[in-house]
Amino acid sequence: MSDHEWLHPSRLGGVRPTVNRRRVDRPGGNVETGRVPGAGWVALRIDVDAELADAVANFLLEEGAPGVITGERAADRPEPPAGRAHVEAHVPAEDEARVLAALRRYLASLAALAPERAPATLETAVVPPVDWIEIARRHHRPQAIGARLLVAPPWEVPAAPGREVLVIEPGMAFGTGQHATTRGCLEAIEEILAAGGVATALDVGTGSGILALALARLGVPRVVALDVDAAVLPLARVNLLRNRAAGVLLVAGTVRALRARFDLVVANLRADALVAEADALAGAVAPGGRLVVSGIFDGQLGAVEAAYPGWRIAAVRAEDAWRTATLVREG
Repeated sequence: MSDHEWLHPSRLGGVRPTVNRRRVDRPGGNVETGRVPGAGWVALRIDVDAELADAVANFLLEEGAPGVITGERAADRPEPPAGRAHVEAHVPAEDEARVLAALRRYLASLAALAPERAPATLETAVVPPVDWIEIARRHHRPQAIGARLLVAPPWEVPAAPGREVLVIEPGMAFGTGQHATTRGCLEAIEEILAAGGVATALDVGTGSGILALALARLGVPRVVALDVDAAVLPLARVNLLRNRAAGVLLVAGTVRALRARFDLVVANLRADALVAEADALAGAVAPGGRLVVSGIFDGQLGAVEAAYPGWRIAAVRAEDAWRTATLVREG
């Protein structure tokens, strides 16, 4: 099959790939709205069990926060006690009620899942003007992942002989290598590709495009990056072009719409989405292929595994409270 045939919309279930677009936004502004934090914004400040901080930060990003700070107290707040962490995100004032309601529900679900941990506390404050560029530069630093990868922001790209350097622009999309689930997926990808036999790969919930980028840079000839949120794809495209991975096909839509099958499927989602989309994700894996799933809290792995009958867990990576699992078909 030629590259043209493999990329044809008929094999993508009629879902159309996005076209290349460039856009210029104000420094420090939200990529999609152009709004600048500090102009009618509200700070959401959460003190939470330290092992749940990443989960809360991930949730806030998915709710549209342009950035999240974890583990660093605000100037007007005391240092959190041992075992606790501070999480802060800024949202537009007009979105405060919606995000607060969703956040309270999410914190309640975490409390029900881990009742032995002290409950989170939540408060809000009006945001003075904030230099988000400087904050991003303090919190996004180069980091080596696995044996072959290094993720770096564009303002600090080190020489890294023997590693593929992935330059990722932090933005509203999830996936800068700072989160345990992203690192777990990157390590799983590296291990699977080292064994060979992967000619096609699918990144489900691509966000910044970092996993699709790693797949391409580590040698997978044909990579599709899929996200239900078309708004994140321009940022993913910028990251792919910057890193010489223009051949990755970006697609807006759901995995259920795809007809193509892939040697490797990677899905860094939330556990509830992995369960809800289990049939579609499993169906996207070619015979003999592998499925990497992440975004799983430590107490959710059993429920995710149960959603994939006929599959077994071949490997699990653990970091803090997060799990990344590699699944293969039984038999």
